[in-house]
Amino acid sequence: MRPRTLALAALALLVALAGLPVGSAPAEARPPPEAVCGVCGEAFEESAAAAGVPLTVESSALRVRVGDDGVGVWTARVELDGESATTFRENPDRLERVVRRTFEDYRVFTDDRRRLDTRMDGDTAVVTFEVPDMASRGYGDVLVVDYFHDDGVRGTVYVDADRFVVTGPEGSSLLTAPAETRTNETAAVWSAADEDASSVGSQTYLTFGPDAGLATTAAAYASLAADSGPGVLTNLAWVAFVPTLVLTVGVLLIRQFDRRFDSGRGARRFGPVVAGLGVLWGLCLLVLRAFSGSVAAMAWLLALQLVALGVASAVRPGALGFRRLVAATVGPQVALAVATAVAMPGPNPWFSVSALALEVAVVLFLPLGYAARRDGDTRPLSLAIVAAPAVFALPLVPLGGYGVLFVGILLVVWVLVTLATGSLVYRLGWALGGDSARGQVDDGTRATA
Repeated sequence: MRPRTLALAALALLVALAGLPVGSAPAEARPPPEAVCGVCGEAFEESAAAAGVPLTVESSALRVRVGDDGVGVWTARVELDGESATTFRENPDRLERVVRRTFEDYRVFTDDRRRLDTRMDGDTAVVTFEVPDMASRGYGDVLVVDYFHDDGVRGTVYVDADRFVVTGPEGSSLLTAPAETRTNETAAVWSAADEDASSVGSQTYLTFGPDAGLATTAAAYASLAADSGPGVLTNLAWVAFVPTLVLTVGVLLIRQFDRRFDSGRGARRFGPVVAGLGVLWGLCLLVLRAFSGSVAAMAWLLALQLVALGVASAVRPGALGFRRLVAATVGPQVALAVATAVAMPGPNPWFSVSALALEVAVVLFLPLGYAARRDGDTRPLSLAIVAAPAVFALPLVPLGGYGVLFVGILLVVWVLVTLATGSLVYRLGWALGGDSARGQVDDGTRATA
């Protein structure tokens, strides 16, 4: 097959693969949604109305404290309108009947409630019960709360309370939690008013430990790996396989086209193009108002790197050899990833690793193009680029509540953007390699590229 025909066939395969995540997800019907509380919202109002007590839930909060024995104490505090509150204060048994009917007649997440207790505290209905086996012990005295985790297909568990809080044993520290939750040192918080935290994901794990030290945090991740290992590998395969395949085909296409259509243009021609990409990337970040968090910090660094490398290539192309290109592309990103993982608060410092995988995959096209032009060994760089989807997904799939399909589609979109950007960055590296081969500068990298 001729090179042009091969390239066109590979391009057709790339376009076809981009649509696979939608069609490759398991086709299983999801059960109806369930309320995490039950008595915190509309279900309670409807149940009370059916019992002859029209009421309005003014506000509600659900708190779960998981003890050392794995038993969770669930406490719902539901502020009612004055008339219905008076009715329940005068007739506590009626409150209990309405609460029990709500749990029996409506879809509520908990189905193993024990020691149910109801009472009125002023205008607030207080409902308390216990749920056994919410957690188990992991390594290093870590408590793993896997009650909300489900490897199968589960309906949406929506937050029907204004605020849903989960804490561990008294004095314990929260070590890991889903990204969509708001957290402090001891609690994970979901809010019905927060769009990103209006439901509890099926991949949700929480871990608590006696302290938040590095050893205890490492024990928490080891415990999660032991508990969710098979599920992690399955989800990782679903999430990363298609994006990795698309990225692999894309890298091959980029290399094929550059070898086929080598124009001999120097780095001074392509440097401004890459610098322009950095400016465009920075403008996108401004529009998105990406000003906080480790991901935003590393995204801004990528924009600065593209501008700096583009300008340097246009001004002094001979000063950029292979080793300097690798150091300039990988070094700043790794340093910032470590800094943000250590300095920025949050229960999951590994999000910096996810960001690192995405950002480095783009800039690695620069030394890859250089090494390809100099006939060096490009396999390590190529493997690092195509491994990015798996590295990105690994910290997210078992811990976050995003869902396999969502992350898979997100990664395919990122792969297509990366290939579009990477093709130009690769072209600059290819031109730099050509300038070096013509004798402008040779820092001895041909043998080590």
